[in-house]
Amino acid sequence: MQSKRLRDVVPPTPAGKGLTLALVMLSVTSASYSLVQSMVNPALATLRQSLHTDQLGVSWVLTSYLLASALLTPILGKLGDRFGKRRLLVFALGLLVVGSVVSALAQDLPVMVLGRVLQGAGGAVLPLAFGVIRDLAPAPRVGSAVGIVAAMSSVGAGLGVLVCGPIVEGLGVAWLFWLPAIANGVIAVLLWLIIADRGARATGAVNWLAAALLSAALVCVLLPLSLGADHGWLAPSMLALFAGAVVFGVLWVLVELRSRTPLIDMAVFRMRPVWTANLASLLFGVGLYSTMGFIPTFFQIPRQAGYGFGASVTASGLLFVPITIAMLATGLLAGPLMRLLRPKTVLVIGAIPPVVGFAWLAFSHDHLWEVVVATSIGGLGFGVALSALSAVVVHSVPVTQTGAAAGMNANIRTIGGALGAAVVSTILGSHPGVLGVPAESGYTIAFAALTIAALASLIACLVIPTALSSDDVAPEHETPEQEAAELLDQHNPF
Repeated sequence: MQSKRLRDVVPPTPAGKGLTLALVMLSVTSASYSLVQSMVNPALATLRQSLHTDQLGVSWVLTSYLLASALLTPILGKLGDRFGKRRLLVFALGLLVVGSVVSALAQDLPVMVLGRVLQGAGGAVLPLAFGVIRDLAPAPRVGSAVGIVAAMSSVGAGLGVLVCGPIVEGLGVAWLFWLPAIANGVIAVLLWLIIADRGARATGAVNWLAAALLSAALVCVLLPLSLGADHGWLAPSMLALFAGAVVFGVLWVLVELRSRTPLIDMAVFRMRPVWTANLASLLFGVGLYSTMGFIPTFFQIPRQAGYGFGASVTASGLLFVPITIAMLATGLLAGPLMRLLRPKTVLVIGAIPPVVGFAWLAFSHDHLWEVVVATSIGGLGFGVALSALSAVVVHSVPVTQTGAAAGMNANIRTIGGALGAAVVSTILGSHPGVLGVPAESGYTIAFAALTIAALASLIACLVIPTALSSDDVAPEHETPEQEAAELLDQHNPF
């Protein structure tokens, strides 16, 4: 008698549905771009010593992961549309596990960079998870499920900052990589055994020329954004990379427009809900990743500098607990809110708190409680807005484009994060202070710049269409046809 996989016999009970959603949530939380990056960011000084490199060299520990994530996210998302989201989700987690093991064993910078490049596959987990949800969940429940998964991803950065100090101090820096390897390995096995590949798939061959051109364009954008503050924005190499980004970007669009099987369908990109959501994601990325990257540093600035709070890495992580809780709470509320209010209304509500939080920091950041409360206010908005944006993109595109479209949306948010880091780094670098840290005026100007970015994201949310596709919000009363569809979906693990 032929044996059956566990996923073929999971009963269509609430427990089975909950298990499936829990696995997807765990995969997104443990492998999210923000978590894997934020776990390492506070430990760069320790890594620099263990790898016997300088400050510029250790910066490649972050840059290599950023580049790999940006390159692999849309490509793996598209492959998921073509060959099955669950299959590619497990594959991405597998690459992340291998990369984590390589990084944990690394004794020099080149091996560490190789591991971080492989870890970059984790960036594709979020769009692939959205695709799995859309394939498996009944349409009225997709918005809530996507909101929950997006919320778990959005808290990853805060969680990474929180756990970094205790892991390094208690277990050693290598365990920043061993723990993700173990956790994601277990999750990948469970996903393979329990969740089946269902749903429509894209047809046709993968356009590898388009993938290569898109990769080249992303590298040419992200490299100068990551390294420009150190090398100089007007350096010939930086200007050449920006020019290359334009050239490769134009060639990529031309190839996609002529392709019968485009990597990213330009018609989807031209849809108003998609391009407006992508613009909002870019601007939200500026604020979110700047908060995660620079607020912990602000906490750690010694009081002898005339400002700052002299917190340790562990203490700065604990100070991030409120913003993490705020993002999780409102992110979980995004789905239910979209069943009561229009998605655009939810987005606009979510875009307001970051404006308030950054403006508060620009005007007053002398007391620890002020910084904690201001960042937590921003977290309230980031949680609900990012969850709602993910739902907007997922609902606005054809099922066969879910992975690619969600992947590009996540990628654009990453580019926004790199842009925000470049702007803030440049501002802080141009305002040197005592003890080798920036002057307080640099942080004041940086907070003001982030306030402007938050205002721009609010405007972008206002431009998003009020009415989206019919499955954006579950109806209060199902029609007989919808009830029949629910019965046909009784074997669905959601």
